[in-house]
Amino acid sequence: MKTLFFFLAFQLLVNSVFAQTSSLKVIDRQPMEADRFWGVDSYDQFYFSKNNVFYKTEDGKRFQFQDLQLGVLESVDLLNPLKLLLFYKEANTVVLLDNRLNEINRVNFNFITDVKTVDFAGISKDNLLWIFNADLQQLELFNYQLLRTNNSSLPLSKDIVSFKSNYNFAWLKHADGLVKYNINGSLVDTIAVNNSLSFAVFKNQILIQTHEFLEFLEGSTNKTIRFKKPEISFDQFYFNGENLYIYSGKVLYTYKLNTANN
Repeated sequence: MKTLFFFLAFQLLVNSVFAQTSSLKVIDRQPMEADRFWGVDSYDQFYFSKNNVFYKTEDGKRFQFQDLQLGVLESVDLLNPLKLLLFYKEANTVVLLDNRLNEINRVNFNFITDVKTVDFAGISKDNLLWIFNADLQQLELFNYQLLRTNNSSLPLSKDIVSFKSNYNFAWLKHADGLVKYNINGSLVDTIAVNNSLSFAVFKNQILIQTHEFLEFLEGSTNKTIRFKKPEISFDQFYFNGENLYIYSGKVLYTYKLNTANN
């Protein structure tokens, strides 16, 4: 009996640490005419696209970037507001913009010496980009000034369906969860997640969308906080550690992520 008591007590403790469920609080709603909401940078400036034109709003002003020859804008990296990354998968091209959306660099991976087919791209340190080489099925640290790969991972055996990164790490999503790599191309963590739809990262924090929940993982601990998803339809979200942004039905919702007291 005593053994059973301690076992049940331990299970309750584990469940409280690893599967707490919390609610989300709406703190703002604002109308937005967009085909895609890309997120908010560290200066609280908003980014979106409409008719394949990329926009930034700042103090009532609007900046824009467009290049019709590049096709559809696949992804945007807002990690460095002074060096924004736009990835056009159809054109196999990365474009880097300054904080006024002026072009500062461009890499077309079809026209470099070591031709690559790129599935995903993101900003890393200095003059480095994270890219996922679809030909070799490996993650690479690519120097866009020297046009060469500095480091790379071993080839991955699973199909990669999405990608997120910061300066030091990259996360790749496959059917069974996430894998995390450092700037040396070394695998440093695996995260098993069932039925994940999409995910976002901020520093070492991960927010994973499943069919019913948004699960918040603190990278430096084993703590997982489960948020019940808002009763609105959405297929994209953005978060910056404190706030969750969801664009749905021409309205941008901002939710407060209360993780400190859980």
